[in-house]
Amino acid sequence: MSSKKKKENFFSRAFGTVAFASVGACLCVLFLFVFPGGDLCRLIQYALVVLCFAFACGHRSESPEGILSLLALMCTAGADFFLVALKEEQWIPGMAVFCCAQLFWALRLLVLEDRRLAHGVTWALTCATLLVVAIILGQGAYTLLLLAAVYASLLLTTVLFSWLSPRNLLFTLGMTLFLGCDLFVAVNNAARYLDLNAYPALKALYDIPFNMMWAFYGPSQILLALSSAGRGRER
Repeated sequence: MSSKKKKENFFSRAFGTVAFASVGACLCVLFLFVFPGGDLCRLIQYALVVLCFAFACGHRSESPEGILSLLALMCTAGADFFLVALKEEQWIPGMAVFCCAQLFWALRLLVLEDRRLAHGVTWALTCATLLVVAIILGQGAYTLLLLAAVYASLLLTTVLFSWLSPRNLLFTLGMTLFLGCDLFVAVNNAARYLDLNAYPALKALYDIPFNMMWAFYGPSQILLALSSAGRGRER
């Protein structure tokens, strides 16, 4: 590739990245402050998720990290179709696809780190979680519990190891915000089964008059999409 072509490619990708981040930030403002509820809010939220996937399609690197990131963002868009785009949330298919997304993020971290220890501990924790939940399921628990446990196991180990050796800061911050979102998801779901008055810390989080789930989730998806970007193909 000539020097002129390389420069044009660089500026084209830089413009695309800035445009994506700007549009993503505007969508976050819209669903957090302008349209904080209702069908339009859900559509804007899902539009952000699709935008992140579309950005990764055009800007990801050709490395295994880029491919795994694309697959993870594709699964995220699929999961949010069931949990966000549809008027009636479909938790089981949504969580099943989200487990696939977290699996691809975990695999990306393993490729990035290239460490056998991280590989072994991640899968050991996942298998241990599956074993424990399988025992619980044998006692009559719900399928959703199994999916939630697998999802949480993958997410927690990915966040932990991404901070132990943060080679890609955008990825580390994106996964950490992802975890922050799911903490608030857990608190909101806990309110269906627990008397939060008996748990002051959970009650304080639940009573925050703001959509904290999407305050974390929207930026997390933008950062994860940006973390997948490469320098472009050599032509």
